[in-house]
Order: sequence, then structure tokens, then C-alpha cells
Amino acid sequence: MLTTSIQADTTYYNIELLPTGTLSGTATLSGAGVHGGIFVYVSGTNMVAVTDAAGNYAIVGVPVGTYTLSFSRPGYADENLTNINISNPGQVLNLSSVVLSPQSAALDAVFGYAMKLYTYDLFDSSITVLRTVISTDPAGPYAAAAQHRVGLAFGNLELNDSAVANFDLVISNYSGDSIIPVSYYWRGVYKSGSGDYAGARDDFLTVVNSYPSSAIADRAQLRLGGTYEDLMSPTDARAAYLALETNYPSSPSVPQAIYNAGWLYYTADVYDSAVVQFDKLLSSYPSTVDAAKASFYKGLCYYNQEDFDQALTSLNASIANYPAGPKISDAWYYRAHCKYNLESYTFAQAKVDYQYLITNFPNSDNTPHAKYYLGNCEYSQSNGGNAIAHYIDFINSEPNNDWVPNAIYKIANAYYFIDADYANAKTYFVNYYTSYSNDKKAGEAHYWAGRCWEKLNGSTDNADAHGEYCTVITQYPNCSRYEDAITRRDIVGLASCP
Repeated sequence: MLTTSIQADTTYYNIELLPTGTLSGTATLSGAGVHGGIFVYVSGTNMVAVTDAAGNYAIVGVPVGTYTLSFSRPGYADENLTNINISNPGQVLNLSSVVLSPQSAALDAVFGYAMKLYTYDLFDSSITVLRTVISTDPAGPYAAAAQHRVGLAFGNLELNDSAVANFDLVISNYSGDSIIPVSYYWRGVYKSGSGDYAGARDDFLTVVNSYPSSAIADRAQLRLGGTYEDLMSPTDARAAYLALETNYPSSPSVPQAIYNAGWLYYTADVYDSAVVQFDKLLSSYPSTVDAAKASFYKGLCYYNQEDFDQALTSLNASIANYPAGPKISDAWYYRAHCKYNLESYTFAQAKVDYQYLITNFPNSDNTPHAKYYLGNCEYSQSNGGNAIAHYIDFINSEPNNDWVPNAIYKIANAYYFIDADYANAKTYFVNYYTSYSNDKKAGEAHYWAGRCWEKLNGSTDNADAHGEYCTVITQYPNCSRYEDAITRRDIVGLASCP
């Protein structure tokens, strides 16, 4: 017995008792290469199908009757086929093809969702949704921006080649879009990240030459300078940095460009030109991080020319004006050096600055050498015991430091020349030449070990001293004490060297 019930506009059938047929066809998305995910609803029933990648669908077991098919997919306007009539049991109807057109209002929401995913660093997911936007309406208002953002997402995933490939698509497919200079810029960034510095240079040049009024042109000018540095062309790099100041005087990148130009002059030992750039920063942009660095390197420009008075003046200003600057510990270290080298200051004053660095900046790269210089300050004041204690502290705290050999040699000198403790002096001279036999001072250490033996055992028939002098003569002919070693060998009164 057939049973039916009526509720609102929907009729429910016991389909097991009804003759049925099949509805099939194709539904596609306009402008897309893949057509899966379109929902096909049979009106008045709960029957639904979903298209495959080619857009095909089939609905089996549809009761005999007349229907409307509704086609729906997010981002597209709905479509309908009406008056679909299954009149005979087992009938298969092949329906007309349906094409869904993009719905711009829906694309707004899809693109917004993709951007939200990007903002939360969900780059893989954002790429998938952005590509949906592009395939949905490849000539639409969001396509260029979506393609550009796909490139940025790949860049954030550190997939530089994929990023470049997507910016290629923006530049080739959307040449009239306002996003083009930005795509050139980021393509240059990721080319640089892949080591294609020449390609990056060309992209940055395209921005500054073809799109000089774009919002990103000043950044491209800055990047151009960096790319010339990567290409080992410091002259072009300086010119690019200085052009930023000329062409984009209100750009926030100007202080960095001026600093970079000054730094390139500094590294090329063109100190006068470096000071000009650093002074420009200090006078025009005194509150920037770049000015804080410039104040320090201005001091080093003078320091490297051994103009310690000018260097000290600049370093004093750096410490006073930028007490929290990125080069503050370096400024204290080199200020101490200036005092160490200037006769108008005492070694005790230099020691105060070295100690300040050690106490307040224990993790500074310069702190180990400051510990060494504490010993030098005491040594220069003929305080042998204090000097030795500082050198030993340096060696114990920095056993792998490249200045350890110097500290051992200085300990030996302090024992010999200041404390006249020849036994300990000999021990450290022997330690030195045993550990550093290829060092240029090894020959001198042998000579002074011989002198210690003479002090300890006398200058007649002294085999130990004779052996040390012969080592200098036979193994270190370029030693500064070579002639002295010959003289001392003859004084100890033994046979010539074997």
C-alpha cells in the first residue's frame, strides 16, 4: 500500500514502494580548471549529489515525478534546471550542462578568510584558499592580490623558488595591476634569498626606475644597495644608499641608508668620508638606532688612525648620549684603549674602564680581552704580582681564547723583569715554547729561558743555558734575539752548537 504525508511544501515518499530513475549530467565552474564540490539538490527530497573534479554527477533512485535540480557552490551564484521529469521506472536522464558563474560578494568573504589565515601564519591553508579565489575568477578584482599573497605565503614558508614562481605569474598575468611594483620588490627579495643576486638587483632596479613613485620604491632603493654589497660592488652599493637620501628624503629608511654608506666607507678605510656620513646621522637623526651605532664607529674612525684624543672625545659622547645603544660595551672597551695609549691618562684610569666593562657587560665579546688588559695595566705600572694574578685569571676563565699565549708570555716577563723570580719565569718561558713552538715568540722564549738558567746556575759551564741558546741559533734564525743568543752561548763557555 502506498503511503504519503504532506508537511509544508515537502512530500515524503516511501521510496522502497515507488518506481525510480536516475538523473545525471555535468556542472562546471566558470574559469576554473577543477569543478569538484558542486552540490546538486533534488527539490522536494533529501537527495543530493556532489560533482567530481570533472564536474560529473549522478543521482540514482529518484522516484518517478517532476523535479527542479539546484546547483550550489560557495563563491558562485546558484543555478537551476526545471521541469525535470522521470516518467518511467529505470529511466536514465542525461541533463543539460550547467555552468556556475562567480559571485563577487561571496569572493569577498573567501578572500577575507584567506587573508585571516595568512595573518595567523597558517600559510599552507591560506595558499589553498587563495588559489580557490584565483581559479574561481582569474580575471576578477581579487585575482592579482591573491596570486601575490600566494607568493608571500611561500616566502614565509622559506620556499623561495615557489615564491619567485608565483610573483612571476603576477607580473606576467596582471601587468596592469597596481600591485606589480610590489611583486617586483618581493620577487627581488626572494631571489636574493636564493642567492640570485643579479636577478634581485634587476628587480629592484625595475622598481626604482619604472615605478619611482610607488610606495615601495624607497625600500627597493635600500635593498638595491644591499644587493650590490652581495655582488661585491661597494662603490655601487654606496651610490645606491646615498641615492635613497636624495630621491626619497622623507623615507624612514634614510637613516639606515646613511649608516650603511658610512659603514662601507669605514670598512674601506676611507675614514674621512665615513665620518661625514656618521656626522650627518648624528645631526639629522640623533634618536635612531643607526645614529647610536654611528656615534661609536665615528670614534673608531679616529682610533684606527691612532688619533686617540679625537677617538676618546667621540667615544665619550657615544657613552654619554647612547648609554643603552647597541655598541655601548664596545665604546667602553675602546675608551679604555684610548686611555691606555694616551700619555695624558694613567694606566690606573684605563684599568677603571676595563673593569667597568667586565663588571657591567660580562657577556660582551670584548670582556675576555678586557681581563687581559687588566694585567697589562698592572704590568705597565710594574705591579708584577697583580699583573700575574690578572693574567692567570684571564687564562683560567678563557682557556680557549686566542690571547692565552700572550698571557703566558707576559706572566713569564713579569716574573723575570719585575719580580726577578727566575725559577717561575723559566717555568713559564718553557711552558710557552713547549705549547707554541711555531709561534714567532717561541725563539725569544728559548732565549729568555737560557737567561733564567744563567741567573739560577751562573754563566760558566751552564749546559742548560747553552742548550736554550743553541735552539735559538739552529731553529729560529729569524728570531729577534738570534745575535744575542750567539753572544750568550759563547759567554757560558761551552762548545759550539752541534
